[in-house]
Parts: sequence; structure tokens; C-alpha cells
Amino acid sequence: MYSSNDLREAIEAGQLRVLYQPQLTADGSKIVSVEALVRWAHPVHGLLGPGHFVPLAEKTGVIIELGESVLRQACLDAKRWPDLNIGVNVSPLQFRDPAYAEKLEQIVRESGLPFERLELEIVESSYFDDPEKADKVLRRIRELGIKIALDDFGTGYSSLSCLLRLPLDRIKIDRSFVSGIDKVRSASIVHAIIALARAIGLKVTAEGIETEEQQKFLRAAGAHLLQGFLFSTPVPAERIDLLLASAQPVRGIS
Repeated sequence: MYSSNDLREAIEAGQLRVLYQPQLTADGSKIVSVEALVRWAHPVHGLLGPGHFVPLAEKTGVIIELGESVLRQACLDAKRWPDLNIGVNVSPLQFRDPAYAEKLEQIVRESGLPFERLELEIVESSYFDDPEKADKVLRRIRELGIKIALDDFGTGYSSLSCLLRLPLDRIKIDRSFVSGIDKVRSASIVHAIIALARAIGLKVTAEGIETEEQQKFLRAAGAHLLQGFLFSTPVPAERIDLLLASAQPVRGIS
């Protein structure tokens, strides 16, 4: 339905919208981070989710321009929330760009955001597609003080190996495990993932929280941060301003 030229024109025309989904303490009382999520405000078809255009962007290479655009906007917006970290997704194709680390450093420096407040969310293929190149990129990222999170943990073939090989700060448990924690097998896997991560000094974020039962389970299991529709959908930066200004917890539990 859309071409790479359409997407490039959308980037140039400022049609991309960066929304933010809060990540909260396990009791739901405090926002400590947000994840930047991109949408396309299409002039004809309305607001499009990433499933409509990110696969095309990755197939055609436009993901590099798109990723830089999202990173730039996210860093600028994050400056208005000095107490929050911000997570930005990175495509495996961006990691294959020889100039990625330099571009990353330049964008963050120009934005004025402290490097230590940025957390890049990568998937394991970013590393295993070209381990030697990824090692160099990751070393440079860590030298800058930027944090690294492994996204969609548990869905790939080599996730345990990733924990040993990669200089990670955090893992994000995939929503497919969270949605199934009412089943004994999924609940046991989630418990094991959290215990393993904590044992080797990694923080844990659980995605896709939709019910209070899931929140209570993950809090008891030891997850550090929670993210999902129970707390908030992805929202514009102005909505994050309002949530932070409120004296009330987003959805606290005792």
C-alpha cells in the first residue's frame, strides 16, 4: 500500500509522531521511564501503527532515517522530564550501519540530553547477525554512558547466550509471557527469567501489563518496572507532562 518514497516523504514532511508509554515501579505508583514509540500521521489513512510501515522501512533501508528521526525527537522531548529515563528501539539494520555509533553520539549531543538517561532497546538479532561489528558498536555505546536493554526476551533462539555475551543493563520480558501467566507453565518461566536476571545483576521490565492480577504477580516475582495498557496507552509528550504533574499515583497497589 505504501512505498519507500511515501515513507521518506512522510519523514521529511514531519508526519511521524513519537508517542511515549510510561514504565512504572512495580507497585504502579511512580513513572520512572518512558518508551518512545513511533506512529505515522498519514494524511489520508489517519494514525498508523508501526506494523503498517516499519517492516517496509526495514526492507528498504528507510529504517535508518526513520530511526534517527525518532531518536532525535525522543531526546528533545526527554529534556522536559529531567527525572525520567527514555527507551528508544533500535533496528538490527541500524546496527549494520558502520556510522551508527557516530550518528547516535552526534544526535544525543546536539539534543543536550545526558547520555546516561538514554536506554537503547535492541533485539538479539542485532548482535548475532554480525557479532564482531556489534561488539564494536556496543562498546562505544557503553563508553558514552548509554544503557542497553534486550527487548522481547524469551522469544528468540539464543536469549540465554545474549545474557552472557552482551553488555546489558536490562531485559524486557515479552508480552506473550505476561499474557499467559495465569497458566502454570508461563508463570514458572516468568519467575525463572526474573530470578536469573536478578542473579546476574540485570534489571527487569515486563511489557504488556493489562490486568491488576498480572501487576500483582510480577511485583511479587521481583520485576523492577512494569509497562502496559493497565497504566497507560502510548501518549503524546504533553500527556506525560500531565501524568508527572499529578500528585496521585498512576495505579498504585499496596
